[in-house]
Amino acid sequence: MRGPIQAYDEYSDREIKLHIGQRDPNSIRGLLIDFRYVTRDRETSRRSVLCWECGRDGDRLYVRGYCAFREELRTFRIDRMSDVIAIQSEHEVPVEDIAAFFAAFAARKAHQPRTLRLDVQD
Repeated sequence: MRGPIQAYDEYSDREIKLHIGQRDPNSIRGLLIDFRYVTRDRETSRRSVLCWECGRDGDRLYVRGYCAFREELRTFRIDRMSDVIAIQSEHEVPVEDIAAFFAAFAARKAHQPRTLRLDVQD
């Protein structure tokens, strides 16, 4: 099992520690997801992200987490994701309704005092 990942969060100007494995079912933190992603330039890639937080900006949903491809904290638009697989323990669980899956986490995040600042990088 891989140890924690240290990542710099430019929004809070601090280092954060990410652990693989969801400890709290009400939080997206620690959830490992794999998905196909299309950038604004229409480039498609396969990504694996260790989720940190999920939030809304207007009508759009976003996930922020450690991207293994870029090896840094990144923000991804939900509407640009497809073929999402949540990796729970050692099981791969396909996510059928991507928007509903992440909206549940974004709704829970809205009740917390800190809001997710979004600057989509991909």
